[in-house]
Amino acid sequence: MATSLWKKLLALFLGVFFLSIGGLTYFAYHSSSEAMEREFHIRGGELAKAIAFESRTYYLNDDVEGFTTLLQSLGEAEDVVAILAYDATNALWVESSTIELTNEEIVLRTNDMAWHRETTVTQGSFLSEFGRAVMREPSFAGFSFDTPTRRLGWIRILFDRGLLEERLDALVLQISIVSTIVTGIGGMIFVFLLRRSLKIIGPLTAATQHVAKGNLDTTVPVTSRDELGQLATCFNQMTEQLHKTTVSKQYVDNIIRSMVDTLIVIRPDGQIRTLNQATLHLLGYEESELVGQHIDRVFPNHDGSFTVVELDPIVSAGRLDHMETVYLTKDGHRIPVLFSAAVMRTDDGTIQGIACVAQDITERKRAQQKLQEANTKLQELDRSRSQFFADISHELRTPLTVIRGEAEVTLLTEHAMTSDYTAALKRIVSLTRGLNKLVSDLLFLARSETGMIEVERQPTSLDEVLTEASREGEVLARQKSITITLHGGHEPIIVDGDAYRLK
Repeated sequence: MATSLWKKLLALFLGVFFLSIGGLTYFAYHSSSEAMEREFHIRGGELAKAIAFESRTYYLNDDVEGFTTLLQSLGEAEDVVAILAYDATNALWVESSTIELTNEEIVLRTNDMAWHRETTVTQGSFLSEFGRAVMREPSFAGFSFDTPTRRLGWIRILFDRGLLEERLDALVLQISIVSTIVTGIGGMIFVFLLRRSLKIIGPLTAATQHVAKGNLDTTVPVTSRDELGQLATCFNQMTEQLHKTTVSKQYVDNIIRSMVDTLIVIRPDGQIRTLNQATLHLLGYEESELVGQHIDRVFPNHDGSFTVVELDPIVSAGRLDHMETVYLTKDGHRIPVLFSAAVMRTDDGTIQGIACVAQDITERKRAQQKLQEANTKLQELDRSRSQFFADISHELRTPLTVIRGEAEVTLLTEHAMTSDYTAALKRIVSLTRGLNKLVSDLLFLARSETGMIEVERQPTSLDEVLTEASREGEVLARQKSITITLHGGHEPIIVDGDAYRLK
């Protein structure tokens, strides 16, 4: 590990070294080239201007010898290779040159007041050409201010650019040598300090590997007070704190693992961060299927249950206690739960997440359902018994009234025949049988839990039921002076029912 780091740092240093040398050389060359070019142009233009100014007298006096001497003295500069003077007709007047120019190269090709251009001569030299017109000054004696000056000729100067390039190359070489020496010395110092500093990397790497394997008692010897020494100290403090935190985390994990209720910790945006084994067992998921998913995945949609929209009230209130909702399992089953949530915050109040605890209340819901069904059953039974007692009072009163009426009618008959008594007694016996059945139903109802009276269904003739009801009704009708007439069909009507209940 240390060897690999050493190679990387050395490669980094070499890269920085070459980039520094190249960048510094380019910057020096570029800056110096611009400065020398600017100086070169200024000097060429000023020299052409000065010669043009000094040559007016020689032009006016046609002093070729004196002007030649002047040009030779001004052309002694190392980079001045030729000074050419032309008359007003563009013809060559005076020439001072250290190189041989062809007739084509001597020809003046411009009539501008001043110019500068780059050119190449037959000998292969790359030259810079500067030119200036020689002007006659206005004379107060011979000319008026409105009379323009007249051109006397032109001055043309040729500079050798090779000397300028040589100066630039020499400057670049000097900068490169100095940069190489400085960088080499700095590199040796860098290598020395690097080798000394990297001595702690090996033990630190080995200690990190031990910690990664779970050995949190590993420490690193502190051999310096620099940043790497501080790194070793911080590493030792980190492992000590990590050991304490791991012990605490294992304790908390054991508590969470042993919880019967479900625990889901979500981020502020509603994504599931962690959950316990009870949650996975209840919902039928693997941990990888829920971690990172939105909390809505464990809640059914469109049933008014807990959704991400309701996270804001929880965050505002800080907690939510005992809300009944529904969990949605992986296979689509709904499990009723009692849901509670609490917001977790850091010391500065930043929300870390929301801890959600839910208790499966399926058995409680079943017990409540059974209790509700039993209560409903009791209410139905109570209503049935109330209705029965209301009906039984009427059904008991009617036979008793008929029995009394039969007895009274028979007793009031003065010349009653034995057959009359016999018929009356038969009806009384029949009515007492009905009363006995009503009493039996009453006892059955009192002992039963359903409150329902058993109906004995069998094929029954409606003609007989109506005849018997008419006979019993005659007793009551006589007391009211009412006559009962029964009209029946020729064909008997048979129904499936309880004859006594129908009557």
